[in-house]
Amino acid sequence: MAGLTSDDSHPHSRDYGLQPSSHQQQKEDQQDQQNTIHHHPTDRASTYNLEPRPSHQRSHAPSHSIAGPPDPSANDVYIDPEYHKHNPRYMKNQEEPIWGLAKPLPRVVRSGTKRDGSQDHEMYQPESKGESEAVPAMDQTPHLGDDHWMDEGEEHKVRHTEDKGDEGENLNRWSKVRMMVRAPLAEWLATTVAMLIGLCGTLSVGTGGTAAGGRICLYWSWGFGIMVGIYLAGGVSGAHLNPAISIALWIFRGFPSKQCAYYIVAQLLGALTAGGLAYCIYRDSIINLAPGVSLGATGLGFYTEPLAFVRNVTAFFNEFVSAAILLCTIFAMGDNSNAPPGAGMHSFIIGLIIFVLDIGFGYNTGGCFNPARDLGPRLVALMAGYGGEIFKERNGWWFWGSWLATISGALAGAAMYDICIFIGGESPVNFPRHKKKSKKGDLESGKNVQS
Repeated sequence: MAGLTSDDSHPHSRDYGLQPSSHQQQKEDQQDQQNTIHHHPTDRASTYNLEPRPSHQRSHAPSHSIAGPPDPSANDVYIDPEYHKHNPRYMKNQEEPIWGLAKPLPRVVRSGTKRDGSQDHEMYQPESKGESEAVPAMDQTPHLGDDHWMDEGEEHKVRHTEDKGDEGENLNRWSKVRMMVRAPLAEWLATTVAMLIGLCGTLSVGTGGTAAGGRICLYWSWGFGIMVGIYLAGGVSGAHLNPAISIALWIFRGFPSKQCAYYIVAQLLGALTAGGLAYCIYRDSIINLAPGVSLGATGLGFYTEPLAFVRNVTAFFNEFVSAAILLCTIFAMGDNSNAPPGAGMHSFIIGLIIFVLDIGFGYNTGGCFNPARDLGPRLVALMAGYGGEIFKERNGWWFWGSWLATISGALAGAAMYDICIFIGGESPVNFPRHKKKSKKGDLESGKNVQS
């Protein structure tokens, strides 16, 4: 059946399975070669041409991919013709990259990676609204020549600059303030909601016992809590929810360092807020279970700590490996050249990953995976009267366990994915060594001038 063709110009071969003539087959092969050379095999516009491809020139992901068929386009939303006049900031965030967990990561060109060795600011190419796209077959990967490298005159390439905004676009004073801190605010809110759901689930099981469900309910609360947080702010801040994720994106995907610092502060404040709210909600249950504020009874509902028989080296390795798996998987889902999930599925799948990691790695240490998840509620426990001993347990587990092990594991997992799979130039693993080449080229050109 490999010789069948679906071309409408050969109705007999289509309807009855007849082989086309050698002349027809040769003509079709030539046409296919021309389409492969001159057109990129994606459903979207070409990287260097904004016009969409005709339907007969589009190609699709290989049918044998376990990632499934390409996702349908995002649902259209009705927008009143007068809406943009009253809401000029609507959809303007699509003009800038968002390093987030709700869709594939942006492809940026980092400073110092131009072929001529000159320095330049980071540039990026906006992605389509959908959260995933058809994955082209390996033999259909488009080849971009040297003349297309970092052409700043191209319309589709936009320099990454801070949007100062226009005072006339804002409806009131709060709009002006929110415009400047919208992403950190969204990160704080998403972290607060995600941590609150997880902490309340943990305290529910810790204070209610079997009546509130078993450990499996605790794991589900953290998984779905993270999912809700990503859905809440994934399109605004990216919903990292985790300092380890922000740091990994900064090092390996060009996430701006200043934004990384803002995000970490927002995440810590969000975890602190969530811890305070969780304590207010479960204060009566905590007092009913342990009137004397027992660390073992209710303290672990706020923060993580290894079991008494688990050695420190085992606890460190537990957090290191789990964080590495988490970041490796997140980078895989954020790589649009791999097999990203369908539209809207990133948040749900990351929630399932947290649930699975809690099952596999949560018993020994409580399953931290997130420095903010431990430090914020731990500070709340300190203010609630648990005492400074909570920072001395296990020789300072709060630092070498929840921070050092988690962040180092996250960086190791991100590096492993880039070493084995990722081909983008924004990763330091793939940085082109242009500076050295440019110096050698200058020396050679100087010798030629002298000669």
